[in-house]
Amino acid sequence: MTSPIESPNTPEDTTARTRPRIGRAPGSKNAAPQARAVRTRDAIIAVAARHFDTDGYGHTSMNTITRTGKFAKGAMYYHFPSKDAIGNQLLSDWKRTVDETVTDATAGSGSTAAEKLTAIFTSLARQITEDINLRAGMKLTLEPSIDDVDGFAHWVDAISELVDTAISTGEILDSSTTHRLAWNLCAGTVGAAHAAAFLGEDIDLVTRIGDTVAAHIKSVSA
Repeated sequence: MTSPIESPNTPEDTTARTRPRIGRAPGSKNAAPQARAVRTRDAIIAVAARHFDTDGYGHTSMNTITRTGKFAKGAMYYHFPSKDAIGNQLLSDWKRTVDETVTDATAGSGSTAAEKLTAIFTSLARQITEDINLRAGMKLTLEPSIDDVDGFAHWVDAISELVDTAISTGEILDSSTTHRLAWNLCAGTVGAAHAAAFLGEDIDLVTRIGDTVAAHIKSVSA
């Protein structure tokens, strides 16, 4: 017999019987776990970068990173199977930053080659001062034990394109020193970053790198 308060043709109220998806958007079952995985991965990179920057790549182990960040070993090795994998990620981020910075500085046509080079290295100096990940990635360009051996070469090549163009247009002298300019600017930047970390001077890194760049550019100016 049909209940007096229930119509025999009343459809089942599926909305009332469906539990709300708390903490995630409907239709996105993996949204929360994916976000958590991204945060864990970013945290691993950040902890590793701090150790690479202050202690050096060779003196940092996966156990050190795990212990400092209090990461589960399973989570560590899920995201990065080795220390090299973390180093390569930091190098990749640095190379992308170099490319973007060079592109931004050379986008306009009104600046001289010297002004563009100054803008590039001033921007890079500020970025590595503010971002430990980038500073660690830059230092790793000269780390011989990392598989990604083209980190420094990529940086030098990006600067060399601008230098070669300036030589061809007569903006800067065509000399053996000028042809070494890109290498000297990049090496000087890495050296200044290493020295600043150990010496602990009051002069900021941006100023130190600016002095280095200005001296090199002046030596080849036409």
